[in-house]
Amino acid sequence: MARSGEAPATWRDMAPAMILLLAGVAALAAATLTASPVQGQYLVLAPGAGGGRLTDLVYRAGGGVVGLGGMRGIAIAASEDPGFRQAMLAQGAWAVLPSSRMLGCFTDKTEARP
Repeated sequence: MARSGEAPATWRDMAPAMILLLAGVAALAAATLTASPVQGQYLVLAPGAGGGRLTDLVYRAGGGVVGLGGMRGIAIAASEDPGFRQAMLAQGAWAVLPSSRMLGCFTDKTEARP
């Protein structure tokens, strides 16, 4: 709310903050995607699939769920099947990416990086 005599704020006033926000999100995404992946572990994105349905999709594709994400439709899955990624995409997953960490930000102490 503008004080008496002050011009109201516009989107142009928010531009520096928005640029910094987008740069931060892009840097986090780049750091996550360029980290060394764990062999046979995947980040599965299947929006709309709840925990039970997502677990079933992963099982039918030849894998197992290591953990479910904080949001619906996200899981960390493990599979030694070389066709797992393609099988998940065929079942409706939007993306199946190599996972660089066990359960997101938390890692096993033997997997911890300095």
